[in-house]
Amino acid sequence: MRLGSRETSCRKWPKAAPRLAVAAALLSSGPALAHGTAPHGPGDLWHSWSVDPLVTIPLAASSLLFVLGTWRLRAQLGRFLPGFGLAQVLSFAAGILVLAVALLSPLEGLSKPLLSAHMVQHILLIAVAPPLLVLGKPEVPWLWALPASWRRGLARNGPTRAAFALLAPCAKPIPAAMIHMATLWIWHSPALFDAALASDRLHWLEHVLFFGTALLFWRAIIKARSGRQGAAAALIACFVTLLQSGLLSALLSFAREALYHSPDTAAWGLSALEDQQLAGAIMSLPMCGIYLLAGLIMALRLVTAPGRERRMRPPVASPKLLKQSP
Repeated sequence: MRLGSRETSCRKWPKAAPRLAVAAALLSSGPALAHGTAPHGPGDLWHSWSVDPLVTIPLAASSLLFVLGTWRLRAQLGRFLPGFGLAQVLSFAAGILVLAVALLSPLEGLSKPLLSAHMVQHILLIAVAPPLLVLGKPEVPWLWALPASWRRGLARNGPTRAAFALLAPCAKPIPAAMIHMATLWIWHSPALFDAALASDRLHWLEHVLFFGTALLFWRAIIKARSGRQGAAAALIACFVTLLQSGLLSALLSFAREALYHSPDTAAWGLSALEDQQLAGAIMSLPMCGIYLLAGLIMALRLVTAPGRERRMRPPVASPKLLKQSP
């Protein structure tokens, strides 16, 4: 019996060998792929894809919950809820795609040798993906993805409601803007910025804080559209954020020497100072432009006639619908 089983395994070995070889290659290259290793030059750029589980698992889980909740919502009601439709689905999908580009594409590896690429990554994490995700209203399908008993339990849970009440003051436009801008200035200090580039854990923490405070800021801005007073506060928050971003970009663009340690920029045809100046220009144009556009939208909200404002306001979904069993 042992001899027969040994012969059978030997027959299967040639078929299994290619699969084992591929698996061994993937395991051996796992650390490089997981952290998005920095490319050594333009020719090595497309070999620096990342499959970091700290990024891929949350993106996949949130997307699956969104799809499941949307499907249950359509199956239960036969339609979308008022205020949640195809536009929200497309917005959320675009936000997830932007996050994948920022954190899993070769941009992640390129952000280590080039400050300008690092700035592009930050813009995607701060000014592009968060407003798209907030506009997508993911909390609606996420709730529908849960069993009805869990939804009712969350609504009645005392600690959860107390935590939301405690954090409510931070979710207003001006406090959210102050928290967000303080995070940006702290992490752009040369010592902490260089330390984040040298440590994967610090780099990951930097991304989490940038993205988390940006979500807080954009949620406060977008939710403030529902009233004149909220729109005024959102306009002030956008204006302050625009000024702070412009000041930070000016410091990068007009510095006489490189503020950050970038030893590998020569391979990309840039000096460290030129790379820093390019990063400042990237920050001043797209990022400040997005804040300016948000401020103009809030200003338009302020000058809208009250009667027209009420007519333009989308209907709000009834809380009873969210408690229905799918």
